Amino acid sequence: MRSFGLLGPLDVVLDGRHVHIPPGKRRVVLAALLLRPGQVVGVDELVELAGGSRNALQTTVGRLREVLPGLVLTKPGGYLLDVLPDEVDVHRFDRLEPREALALWRGRPFADIGSDALERDHVPALTEKYLATLEARIETDLRDGEHERLVPELRSLTRQNPTRERMWAQLIVALHRCDRQTEALQAYDDIRGRLAGELGLDPGKDLQKAHQQVLTADNRPRARNDLPGDIADFAGRASDLDEILAAVPSGCVAITAIDGMAGIGKTTIAVRAAHRLAARFPDAQLFVDLHSYTAGVEPRTPSDALLALLTALGVPAQDIPDGLDARAARWRAEMAHRKALVVLDNAGSTSQVRPLLPGTGLVLVTSRRRLVDLDAAHTISLDVLSEADSLNLLASIIGRAKLDQDVDSAREIVRLCGYLPLAVRIVGARWRTRPAWSAQDLTRRLTGQRLSELTAGERSVADAFTLSYQQLTPEQQRLFRRLGLHTGEDFDAYLAAAVVGTTRAEAERLLEELLDAHLVQQKENGRYRFHDLLADHAKASVEEDERVEAVTRVLDHYLHNAAASAQKIAPGRPQIHSAATYVPVDPPLFATPVEALAWQETERSNLRAAVYLAAYEGYYQHAWQLPHHFAHFLLLRGSGRERVEVQSVALAAARHLGDLKARAEALRGLGSAYKDDNNPKAEEHLREALGLMRQIGDLRGEASTLGLLGMIARERREYDKAMLYFERGVVLMRHVGAQTGEANALHNIGIVHAERGETGQALAHLQEAVTLLEAHGDVRASAMTLHDMAHVHFDAFNDEESLNFSERSLAAYRESGDRRGEALALADFAYWRYAMGDLAAAGRTAREVGRLCRAYMILPDDHAVLAAMEDVRDHFGQVALLVSLSLDAHAAGRLSEALGHVRRCLAVVRSTSQWWSENRLLGQLSTLHLALGDRDAAVRYGEKAVTAAEQLGQPRAVAVAKQALATASAPAPPA
Repeated sequence: MRSFGLLGPLDVVLDGRHVHIPPGKRRVVLAALLLRPGQVVGVDELVELAGGSRNALQTTVGRLREVLPGLVLTKPGGYLLDVLPDEVDVHRFDRLEPREALALWRGRPFADIGSDALERDHVPALTEKYLATLEARIETDLRDGEHERLVPELRSLTRQNPTRERMWAQLIVALHRCDRQTEALQAYDDIRGRLAGELGLDPGKDLQKAHQQVLTADNRPRARNDLPGDIADFAGRASDLDEILAAVPSGCVAITAIDGMAGIGKTTIAVRAAHRLAARFPDAQLFVDLHSYTAGVEPRTPSDALLALLTALGVPAQDIPDGLDARAARWRAEMAHRKALVVLDNAGSTSQVRPLLPGTGLVLVTSRRRLVDLDAAHTISLDVLSEADSLNLLASIIGRAKLDQDVDSAREIVRLCGYLPLAVRIVGARWRTRPAWSAQDLTRRLTGQRLSELTAGERSVADAFTLSYQQLTPEQQRLFRRLGLHTGEDFDAYLAAAVVGTTRAEAERLLEELLDAHLVQQKENGRYRFHDLLADHAKASVEEDERVEAVTRVLDHYLHNAAASAQKIAPGRPQIHSAATYVPVDPPLFATPVEALAWQETERSNLRAAVYLAAYEGYYQHAWQLPHHFAHFLLLRGSGRERVEVQSVALAAARHLGDLKARAEALRGLGSAYKDDNNPKAEEHLREALGLMRQIGDLRGEASTLGLLGMIARERREYDKAMLYFERGVVLMRHVGAQTGEANALHNIGIVHAERGETGQALAHLQEAVTLLEAHGDVRASAMTLHDMAHVHFDAFNDEESLNFSERSLAAYRESGDRRGEALALADFAYWRYAMGDLAAAGRTAREVGRLCRAYMILPDDHAVLAAMEDVRDHFGQVALLVSLSLDAHAAGRLSEALGHVRRCLAVVRSTSQWWSENRLLGQLSTLHLALGDRDAAVRYGEKAVTAAEQLGQPRAVAVAKQALATASAPAPPA
């Protein structure tokens, strides 16, 4: 971003930072160039302005270029400043609306340039332009009924510009509209005398017209204005206010219904809009509080409201009929020939409002409920303020200087207020009256019992919420209360059904009713959430005798559905006795693994929150079982950090229980998470789990734990030890008839054979595993096994078979909905294309890897994906994406970029012991260095690639590495 300012002190901003231009000739030359941006300014003209000689001008321009690199260009006959007119405030001023243009004015133009000539030639015209724009803005404000606010401003302006007739005329009009007729006439006499005495002139037409308005004001009864006073510290809501102001009538009644939760500022914005619109409706501005949400006051009946409105219009009491229909008819008749606006505040229902609607004019209705059946109404649902508007509101109450002392704490304060205007006002009022409180003090108080702190005098956020709650039916109240015990980010109708023991359809009906009452929010279809403060209120409203059941129902919902979805994702996994007491009567159904994965993806943060809720509330069975059913999903998503966290909670809960089975499962789960996170504690936890499994006679649990220990041994290249673990696992799985467990053990045996170079045995075991998995419908595990079969064929130079099994594995990953698994497989597929000599195909496949990673991580770019993968410790995902990015860049000829990706990938591989990838990366480094002309580095990396491949023991890897080395070592062709 860059901008240049002459409307005040010189201001230069480049790339978002202010640039200091030293005083003297440089400022003069720059100002002259800024007056004609993009045009050549002659040397002679610049010499005359800056003084000195042509040589001195060259020196000045040279110094100017040091601080404005690339902007001051030499042209035939002079110099040109390469900026756009819209980047210079003098030129942008003419293109903007008055308010925006006036915001550019920072004081006297050319204030610190130091050029009498520039000031003489330009300042008078700019000042006149400024004053004319200011008068245009004031005219608009007068049309919008801002006369009271304008009087002090116009008093000041007429003192500064004592013979400017239009400003005096505007002052007279503003005073007249404020019913200050004597002052208006005195102002006219003042300017008339000044014009005659100083200039020998009579008042012009603007002054004469304003004076005539005062003299000929009719003697009709004053228009009724019942509006409450506008507030000085109104903040934000610019777009909402503009939308309301645009709702002007055209011969019929115009209705704007403003709804929102308690404390959102509905009345405030309605009153502000009414004041802004008052001049357009001079006959009456009426306000009536319908008291639908007023403590200790019965809601006003339509008949009572009509009595108040007709009385306000001056209708004698004896002329007001008794019946509702008759009163409504008289009301419409009285309003038919009036330009009037009506504010119906605090409405509870459409039936309360409909009889009060006139036939013409403007009606603003405020309500905590969405008045969806109010015909022909333009509706505006207010949301909370933005952070910036909340801070501005707080600053208007406590003072900007106090807020600026600790802006970060102020941001936390408005966040804890939920950006709710009422809460911010209350906090601001308390803080203003307690000068000893620091921002940190207030933050600490709000971090505890927020609702109890959000009270000042008769204002209370909790009381405001209570009034809304009391308007609900008993079944709505019960749902509202119980949902308050849910600690996740959002929820759906299935959870709502579970907490009250009803069907999803019935729960959805209740949720929509709460939504219309602004007691829940909806950011996307089917997903609901509480405002933070309403969540606190709902939780505080829970009755003691229902609390245990409500918490149990929340946890049972997640436990039941996590178990059902996990079983669909990985069929054949061992079942555990569920701790659920209240099985949902209408739970979601998962027809496919894709649906099950989608549910866990959507509920991911809620499942995590449920784990911690269970642990905090002492539901230790839930606290270890929820991670047990959630862990496989986290494994598929590569979320190593999250797996470790929730499995640690599970182990702590299991130890509380003293249940050996629970403890064994939790130890195995945490050991597995540690293993994938390269944590040395993995083996310790798994061996403890193995001992417990044997102690309680859980043969399948023993076999599963042996499989994990075998994987650790295999990663250390302790193949004999790994084979003993896996083979024992096969025996145990067959003994208990767990065929999917048997398949996993066979899969692991196949990998050991493959890493030993025993291709035939490897393929035989992998094929046996695939057969078992496909028979049991475990599509995702089948995809992994097919993927490894493609690996074995690739290493054995069976290219056609390798590509065939790659396609089969990709299809299975897609069928299972495992997009991360698909991305990992595609990354290998891209490398194999590269190793087979088809760099273009490798690049195309690599780009697909990036697209998949962005999709399943729900992030916009590769940089963000890599950062997120590093944060959650998805090391396999990092390697897959970095390899793919390197191949994509290599195929596109961006060799230096490709080199950077490979180096970063090599660092990840070495830090996470993924030794089987190192030879590939070293070979890529050799090829890239050679392409970049660094033959010595190419040979060095080629030699390292051969050594790493020979240690791996795979013929294909050795051949590819040797080819890279041979290419790097070959003599360079003659130039």
